[in-house]
Amino acid sequence: MSTATLNSLNSPSAGMLQIKWDPKNLDIRTKSVEKTLEPLVTQVTTLVSQKGPSKKKKGRSKKAHVLSAAVQKATENFIAKGEEIAQENPEIQSEMMAAVEDVKKTGETMKAASKDFADDPCSSMKRGVMVRAARALLSSVARLLIVADMVDVHLLMKSLRMVEDDLDRIRNASSQQELLNSFRDYGKSVVELSDRAGRRQQDLLDPMKRDEIAAARATLKKNN
Repeated sequence: MSTATLNSLNSPSAGMLQIKWDPKNLDIRTKSVEKTLEPLVTQVTTLVSQKGPSKKKKGRSKKAHVLSAAVQKATENFIAKGEEIAQENPEIQSEMMAAVEDVKKTGETMKAASKDFADDPCSSMKRGVMVRAARALLSSVARLLIVADMVDVHLLMKSLRMVEDDLDRIRNASSQQELLNSFRDYGKSVVELSDRAGRRQQDLLDPMKRDEIAAARATLKKNN
């Protein structure tokens, strides 16, 4: 999934259904979000592409049931992590909990649809229902990850404000001791800001955005 896009699904039993789910429409900007989403994408597409049993072995698909359980477990993990992030970061709590609720809703729909399909994997109608449920689930999980990514942006901006505050204290120092203390704090803040910006630079998918952060870090180093 190097391009973060699912290829279309073409299968006789699927009635030429296409999943056509493109997370680029969700404004995924970082490699970490894309990488975190990838295992769920793989599980879902493997489940959706499951073929029905042979004529000699009609009925339920054991592998489909196993894959369905794996998707449910992965969804539960995303929900738990989202709730944890919401509790730890009040500034994005409302957005995160809204995303969590959306994942819960689409997860339940996917759970029911995948169970129906696993019980009757030859049904093109049930496969179609599951494909639509899969698209909705992947989109909701992607949104949850994007909200979680906002935490890193918040921490980066917090580091920037700390550097600005330290500069103000240096500028307004009224004694040599206060000046030395402010310089010491400023040095620590600059290192933290540069480190956070460097990690963000490496994580971004857009090469132009990476270049912009690299240029900003170079300016910070030069002026520092």
